[in-house]
Amino acid sequence: MALISRLRKRIENPKDDISAGKNSLGFMDAFSIGIGGIVGGGIFATIGLAVVESRGATYISFLIGGVVALLTAYSYLRLSVTYPSRGGTVKFINQAFGEGLFTGSLNTLLVMTYVVLLAVYAYAFATYTVATFFPKDEYEFWHKVFTCGIMIVLAVINFIGPNIAERSEGFFNICKLIILLIFVLLGLFAGDLAIERLGPANWVAAPQIVAAGMLVFISYEGFELIANVSDQVRDKEKNLSYAYFGSVITAMIFYMFIIVVTIGHLSFDAITASRDYALSAAAQVFMGKTGFILLAVGAMLATASAINAGLFGASKLPLMLAEEGEAPERYEKKLWGRYPVGLGMIAILVLLIANFLELHALAAAASSGFILVFLMVNVANAKLAEETKSKRWICILGALVCFAALAILLIQIARDPAHRYELWFIGALMVFPFLYQSVFNAHKKFYKKKS
Repeated sequence: MALISRLRKRIENPKDDISAGKNSLGFMDAFSIGIGGIVGGGIFATIGLAVVESRGATYISFLIGGVVALLTAYSYLRLSVTYPSRGGTVKFINQAFGEGLFTGSLNTLLVMTYVVLLAVYAYAFATYTVATFFPKDEYEFWHKVFTCGIMIVLAVINFIGPNIAERSEGFFNICKLIILLIFVLLGLFAGDLAIERLGPANWVAAPQIVAAGMLVFISYEGFELIANVSDQVRDKEKNLSYAYFGSVITAMIFYMFIIVVTIGHLSFDAITASRDYALSAAAQVFMGKTGFILLAVGAMLATASAINAGLFGASKLPLMLAEEGEAPERYEKKLWGRYPVGLGMIAILVLLIANFLELHALAAAASSGFILVFLMVNVANAKLAEETKSKRWICILGALVCFAALAILLIQIARDPAHRYELWFIGALMVFPFLYQSVFNAHKKFYKKKS
């Protein structure tokens, strides 16, 4: 929690002298940020979607997602060692491509992708809450109530009392990991584990397996948060390396056990019927109603924690872009020591998106956005390979893998009549940042000439 406190203070006061915090973080600090960002709301929200799409090959889908994350983690590592800063991804993109329409659009895409990711978490929080504590015939009403409620409450807390959220964040993270560990341990030793469901007889076609892995890629994206504290990590070459790769590999192993327990105790038809709260449904099989409630509480803690951390981080991105001249100066305006404009904009957009789209569409859009951003981070590192002392072929491979994975995901969505409409939302997510940045640049040039 002390680590979170230092991070919060330095981002809220970027112009303060932070030399006292320089090189103050070790491997475990950076690793904790990575594993806390990866293992959380994403696995609770998306495991059901993955099983519906890839059935017995779900563990392969998650392994593929992990490989994409590992390749991109290499670029993040080399860029973090060479250009350590609180700016993270924004800093890396600007360093490689300079200021302009392209970088502004890409950085705006990152902001919008975080908005969609927060919508995933809000949707999942409401799903687990309502499925556990409310009757099915009132599902739609209460789902919207809790989707809006959790966003509004945490947005207000982030503005008027960030210390409250800060003090509880570490507790929530520990609780969610303990609950998932209980789920895995009891599930593995409960007996009647149908391992045969993971066999080749229940696999789907290769493109579907890859697409499922990319659909749930948001379950891995959290490792990039390490970049935001890279300038505070001591012995960067060693500690950042262990933190980036260690957090992704640990998450991959943890996810494998979670998948084995879920599919081993719940049939594919049962998972399809409960895909939005699959972990609770699986826990109920070997722990009864207590297990259902326990995993639901874990999901609520994990998604609420993820929303809180996401609001804090995402609402600072517009501030960083404003400092880089890629967003309006209004994002730099303070009120009571806070930056309310970015926070308010993020919260409103999340509420709009989360209430009008289903989980599959939200997950597909968020994953697509992160894969595209990660593709460009790999390209950025390939471009800066001499400066970052990187093996260029790894960066190029990472970019190609991201491109292929994104293409396969979009093609599979296009082939599915039930989800084809999602391409419009994903397309809008990709195009909007370019249009926004074009209008902003034109507006900036106009007033520059006028003055």
